[in-house]
Amino acid sequence: MADLLLPDWSALLFQIFNFVILLVALNFFLFKPLRSKLQERSRVIAETLQSARDQEAEAAQLRERWERRWNIVEEQAEEIRQNAQSEATKIAEGILEEARARLDHLTEQMREDLRQHREELVLQHYEGILDTIVDLSGNVVQSVTTRRTHDDLVTNFMASIYQLPQGEVDEYRRLMAGRTPVAFVTTPVPLTPEQAKSLADTLSSLIDRKLQIQVQIEPRLIAGIRVRLADKLIDNSLQQQLGRIRARVRTELITRMGATT
Repeated sequence: MADLLLPDWSALLFQIFNFVILLVALNFFLFKPLRSKLQERSRVIAETLQSARDQEAEAAQLRERWERRWNIVEEQAEEIRQNAQSEATKIAEGILEEARARLDHLTEQMREDLRQHREELVLQHYEGILDTIVDLSGNVVQSVTTRRTHDDLVTNFMASIYQLPQGEVDEYRRLMAGRTPVAFVTTPVPLTPEQAKSLADTLSSLIDRKLQIQVQIEPRLIAGIRVRLADKLIDNSLQQQLGRIRARVRTELITRMGATT
């Protein structure tokens, strides 16, 4: 019974030896490669982490440099934009100024062309223009002329005969000396008997001979009378006065525009 309780030292030693051998084998074949792999894995992880930290730091530096460059680019872009805007404004102002100058030049040239064209038209047609003006003026004058105006002109005509210089009176008498004592009278309206008698007496006094008058009606004279003695014509009609105005305006127009007669 006592022998049964005693351990089997040889078996125990053998098991311990086997266990140690197992541990050595496990250590050599399993744990050592495993530790080596774990260490390698730890090194790789550490290097990876360090590389990641390095890359992160580098990325931060890159981001910082990029942000600085972006800020510089934005500043330069803003400066370029402002310069471009300023330059565009100057260019636009220059273009507008040039356009205004050209427009002013063209306007002035057009005015000058129109003025020259107008003058050329006037020079080409001034005779017709003057005739039209005189005709219109005659129509206006005729529309406002009364019988009294005509009678006053007839009276003034007879008064002017008595005021002729002696040299002109002698000239009329010389011209009528060998002619039939007849005066040809043109009037826009018929003369009254009193006017006809007074006119005949006045002209008889002028040539110092008894004289008769032959009257012809011509409404274009408007007012006043026209008398022909021999080859001389005495005219105080409004038509004759308008003709004088026309001749004066024609002379002034020729002088101002250099037209040829």
